[in-house]
Amino acid sequence: MKKTMFVVFISSMALVSQGQTLTRFYHQSKVGYKNQKNEIIVNPNYQAGSEFSDGIALVMANNKRGYIDQTGKEIIPLQYEDAAAFVDGLACVKFGGKYGYINKKADWIIQPIYDEAYTFHEGKARVQKNGKWGFINLRGDVTIPLKYDLAQDFSMGLAVVSLNNKFGYISEKGQEVIALQYDAAMSFNRDQQAMISLKGENYMISKTGKILKEVEKYVEHEEREKKRK
Repeated sequence: MKKTMFVVFISSMALVSQGQTLTRFYHQSKVGYKNQKNEIIVNPNYQAGSEFSDGIALVMANNKRGYIDQTGKEIIPLQYEDAAAFVDGLACVKFGGKYGYINKKADWIIQPIYDEAYTFHEGKARVQKNGKWGFINLRGDVTIPLKYDLAQDFSMGLAVVSLNNKFGYISEKGQEVIALQYDAAMSFNRDQQAMISLKGENYMISKTGKILKEVEKYVEHEEREKKRK
């Protein structure tokens, strides 16, 4: 009995190892997957497919999305109108015209009640209902009310939001830490800086809202380059 279990364990480990090396390939506009030996493991039957992550890939056929494992088995049926990769154990999917979040067993962890929704970033996901955006946590609790006209994912602890065509930044607690005063705004980068637009000019700002420098306009830069030549 122990020997049988050991053989099964080795076989499973070999399969996992093989699954981790699968790569996507295209044949006649269809997607399939090969291992490192260039052997076809999953036949090219899909309209589209993602790379594997944690042994799971998102695939599409007949305009429906679902998920397969490294053997090609459809572990979550192709039944969704839209879908994204798993992040923090959850995937954002669209079913019956609404978005919600499932786990890897296809159980609804967050019911499909949203008109639009996106993948989790920094433990929060932006969702939209009745034209207004807000944020939920991994349990589906609304942590930031759905009151904004637009919202971007959290980056470096802050998220871009907009009301009445003015943009600013909120914290993870929903506090407007940089007032909604800009004509446009981008997410903060790894240098803790973000580009905003104000009265026709572009600037880089810090996470406190301090203007660090003016961003050179691309057109002006092009003109200077032409003159140098």
